[in-house]
Amino acid sequence: MKMLKILLLFTCICVGLSNAVLYDCFTGVPVNRTLLAIYEQRNNVGNCTIEIKPCNATEWKRVDGSCNNLKHPSRGTHRTPSYRVLPPVFSVAYEPRKAVSGGPLPLPRRLRTELLLVGKASERRITQLASYYIIFMIADVVSIHDVVNYVLNITTCCTPEGRRDYECTPIKIPVDDPVHRYSGVNCMNLTRPQSYQTYGCLDNGTTFERIVFQTPVFDLSNTYNIMPGFIDHLRTYENGLMIEEEEDGQLFPPTDPNSNLCILNQPPRETRCFKYQLNNVMSSSTINILFYRQHNQIARELHRLNPRWGDERLFYTARDINMAISVQIFFYELLPILFGKKNMIRDGIIGHGGFRDLYDENVEPRMSDEYIYGMRWFHLIQKTDLKLYDKDGHYVRSFPLVNGTARTGFFAVDNNMQHIVQGSFRQLGGRFDQAIDYDMADRVLGGIFFSADVAASDLKKGRYFGLQPYVNYKEFCTNKKYTSFEDLEDSFSFERLDRLMEMYKDPKDIDLMAGLWGENPIKGGKIPSTLYCLFAEQLKRTLKSDRHWFERPNRPHAFTEDQLKAIRKVTIAGVLCSIGDLVSEIQPHAFCSISSDNPLTKCSSSKIGKLDLTPWKDHSCQ
Repeated sequence: MKMLKILLLFTCICVGLSNAVLYDCFTGVPVNRTLLAIYEQRNNVGNCTIEIKPCNATEWKRVDGSCNNLKHPSRGTHRTPSYRVLPPVFSVAYEPRKAVSGGPLPLPRRLRTELLLVGKASERRITQLASYYIIFMIADVVSIHDVVNYVLNITTCCTPEGRRDYECTPIKIPVDDPVHRYSGVNCMNLTRPQSYQTYGCLDNGTTFERIVFQTPVFDLSNTYNIMPGFIDHLRTYENGLMIEEEEDGQLFPPTDPNSNLCILNQPPRETRCFKYQLNNVMSSSTINILFYRQHNQIARELHRLNPRWGDERLFYTARDINMAISVQIFFYELLPILFGKKNMIRDGIIGHGGFRDLYDENVEPRMSDEYIYGMRWFHLIQKTDLKLYDKDGHYVRSFPLVNGTARTGFFAVDNNMQHIVQGSFRQLGGRFDQAIDYDMADRVLGGIFFSADVAASDLKKGRYFGLQPYVNYKEFCTNKKYTSFEDLEDSFSFERLDRLMEMYKDPKDIDLMAGLWGENPIKGGKIPSTLYCLFAEQLKRTLKSDRHWFERPNRPHAFTEDQLKAIRKVTIAGVLCSIGDLVSEIQPHAFCSISSDNPLTKCSSSKIGKLDLTPWKDHSCQ
């Protein structure tokens, strides 16, 4: 305790000397002495507060997300509390809600096996690359601390010891389970979602509030690592570059040879493990490596164009361009395929190509729980049997995606990075339907656990998040009332609605994810109508809350008209041509399958949307 007081005093002195202010993460206001004393007693000052230096209205977008909102400087950093579209609902002591009858809701595993088909099916027009990029953009705003908790920290929830552990909430498997009736497995490991209460930032017995360790805006937080001070370990501080390591002719972010986080690495050959990036699922890590490389490619070209620019300007300009490209691809190239372009234009999610300024300083940069949770629906389209190809487009072999989680060393051996990238735009993605891949349903964590069901886990987590029933969100989106199953006939096929009626006694019992699994897609798009509504609500709020949104003409260091036009031209195909491993040809619309209308095309072709940095040439330096 004495040492803690010394450290706390040192922290306060440093804050005072630097003119920085210590903010409470949950409330977003400066910490007073009383609260600081409470956090000191609980030994959680570092978890519940964040130190922020004074804001400058004209500075670049900060790596840690602070000062995005000048009225609320801590909003936009990691541990910014999430927002709720609808208030949470819980049972007694913030346990999951009960059914309308007062009894328990159906078991998540039974719901998954009854409501979802299991098998492999391909989407005719969409490539595997689409699911890669979706997961990459999810990881930009969603942290994986809950998964880490039950994979590495608390693995005993299916043991007698676990039954006495409050943190445990295992998935029970029915005795007549179609997979495990003869296996002897009757439980899958799972822990409660971590919250501000978990870390002592809120008192127990108060309303459950999830804690998220990512910034709530799209800022490539995994690429640049938004944890305070970590970016200093990634920068070379020369010519705007970030540290790269070469292995077998390929470039990667720095590795930590002593890390124990890459638990599926196969030594002695597979030793690479990111030191300052997430060692995440394979698809997300693939895209993250590419954007890490792209930063340096941009910085080098900017330095060539503007040799008198200093390191700081080169770094932040390259980062600004890199972030803009990631969002341009997401909003204008990928989401229109999934959401329907007309829907997105109608609802103001995307514009017509020019500048847009929807910023409202009264809207805090926060991510809704419903958006974060709804992204789990995309587990249904994840195909897990990856087809790997060489640089000439020849099929090499297949690889189980679930065996690549936290296996970063796999990328650097046997040309695997090259083969994964080549396969991403050649292989068809999973079908948008009411089915889930075998491995996602029963072994999503590969060799970490004997059995794990991602969809059952998703459904159960929704209850612990306190999400309201599906029909309540349906009412929010349509302004209609749904009091009977008959009221839902326009939203489901007869078979899907019949399955829901068999599993739930009252429409008010239907879990949000269970409803989304079977709901009809929005007209012109591929995702369920209610899911589109919840996504649209968040994305429109993002446009209003992000002071540094790349389309704003009057943000700090805003793009010129020519620079914005250059960003608009960049496609995911252009990115892969520029920094993918030995990609020499690709279809122009790489999220869409190769066809006569979208043929493989040389990267040198003008049909491939690559980045032209000449609009950033500073003529005042000549």
